[in-house]
Amino acid sequence: MVTASAHVFWRQVEAGARQAALDLGVELYLRGPRREGSVATQLRLIDKVLEQGCRALVIAPAGPQINARVSELKGQGVLTFYIDRDVGGGDAQALIATDNYRAGQAAGRYVVQRLGGKGRVGMIRMTPEIPSTSARQRGFVQAVRAAGLAIVFDRHLGDPPQATLEALVQELPRLDALFTPNGSSTRQVYAALLRLQSAGRVLHLGFDADPLLLEALGSGQIAALMVQQPYRMGYQGVLLAHQALREKRLEPRRREVELEAVLVTRDNLDSPSIRALLAPLERR
Repeated sequence: MVTASAHVFWRQVEAGARQAALDLGVELYLRGPRREGSVATQLRLIDKVLEQGCRALVIAPAGPQINARVSELKGQGVLTFYIDRDVGGGDAQALIATDNYRAGQAAGRYVVQRLGGKGRVGMIRMTPEIPSTSARQRGFVQAVRAAGLAIVFDRHLGDPPQATLEALVQELPRLDALFTPNGSSTRQVYAALLRLQSAGRVLHLGFDADPLLLEALGSGQIAALMVQQPYRMGYQGVLLAHQALREKRLEPRRREVELEAVLVTRDNLDSPSIRALLAPLERR
């Protein structure tokens, strides 16, 4: 397995993958870059995976350039399974991912409902090279604009993110809601809002979950979180790879496994279904 970074989301993916390997009795060799978005780093990590004699690759592809390498691997008898993001390519055996556009739409509809159909909305964008967050952003914008709300702040987080966070300080007085499309942007914006004593004053809808963000949700400092299923994503990736190797099966067309992102609020935080969704977080 080659993940996309060292962020909390990927540690949850790793936990699911390692549990699947344990359940299935297979050896899992896992590597991941510390920082998001480097195709070159992932290509080097793929070479390290192959040096271990791995017969299947589960990867969160950093960009469409990975597809050419996947085609080569298929010719060598190594099967590839994509997780989290769709970069095209027909030689991967499966894609296990959140329906990110639909999740973005759900986030937008929540903001519209909470604002009563009127208000000024801000959004932090991630790099366009990451298909998953780009799809969430498109879905969010579509839902908000369809309801007639204005997006008055729309900035790329950048690296380092300080310039965007400083711009956000200037815009906060005219924002009613703010959307952050992944775990790292949600944590960074939440930290900035805490410093400004504005957490809970603006409707902040974030993405993904960890103990810190769930605590902020419970205290009302974050309004809601769209929570993916990274543990299940990692587990399913290893499970499908194992099944394909065991059955010596090549998929005639790429299999699509969609995982739902769930809206978590203070109102449903203690419901049995949400507690079950968040249980893998509590085991880490």
